[in-house]
Amino acid sequence: MKLIKKIILIKLTIAVLIILPIVVFTFITSKTNAILGIQSFVVLSGSMEPNVSTGSVIYAKPVQNYSKGDIIAFKQADRTVTHRIVDVKDTKTFVTKGDANTIADNDPVSSDKIIGKQVFFLPYVGRLIIFLKTPQGFFPLIIFPITVFIVLEFWNLKKEIEKQVEKKLLSRINTT
Repeated sequence: MKLIKKIILIKLTIAVLIILPIVVFTFITSKTNAILGIQSFVVLSGSMEPNVSTGSVIYAKPVQNYSKGDIIAFKQADRTVTHRIVDVKDTKTFVTKGDANTIADNDPVSSDKIIGKQVFFLPYVGRLIIFLKTPQGFFPLIIFPITVFIVLEFWNLKKEIEKQVEKKLLSRINTT
C-alpha cells in the first residue's frame, strides 16, 4: 500500500513539474511577448485543421522575413487569426488562408498586422487554458493543490506525532 501511495505521489509530482511550467509560460506569453519575443494564442476555430486543431496553443515570434508556407498570427479587426501564407504580394503584403478553407482570405495581411510566425504549437492545451480562465477552472487550480498539500502535511504531522509518542512510551517502558 505504501508503494502505491509513493508511486501516485511521484506521478503527481512529475505531472505538476511538467504541466505547471507549460501553463505558466502560456499564461505569461498570452499577455506579453517578454519571454524571448514569443506570444501564445489559443486556436478557437477549425480553419487550420487538420494540421493545427481547435484548442491548440500556437506560440508565435516575430521574424524578419515571412514566406509562402509560414503559419502566422495576425490581427484582424478585434481578433487574432492564425493562418498560412499562401502567396506573397510583396515583402510587406501577404495572402493567407486557413488549411481547412477552400479559398484564400479576402483581405491581404500587411506586415504591420503580423504578430509573428508559428514557432511551435501544443495540441489541445488551449482547451485547458480556456477552462482555467473560468471560475470553475481557476478555483480548482488553486484549491485542489492547496488541499492536497494540506492533507499531506497533516498526514506527515500525524506520523511525526505518532513517532514521538512511541519514543516516549518506549523510553518510559525502558526506564521502569
